[in-house]
Amino acid sequence: MLPLPAGREASPDEGASPYTRHRPERALLYRLVKEYYPTFMAHLAAQATELAAYVRREFEDYLECG
Repeated sequence: MLPLPAGREASPDEGASPYTRHRPERALLYRLVKEYYPTFMAHLAAQATELAAYVRREFEDYLECG
């Protein structure tokens, strides 16, 4: 088997598939999080508790990706 060319010799399209955007907004998990996350956060606030900052950030980043 011959080695694949690298660096300047490699073609940018060689062996690479075209980028296809993932569509998280079509996934069930995304729709569930989007629908229930605000209610969940309100429920925690009513109990005078909150999520750890890194967990809240992960949820919010996930919702922004869609």
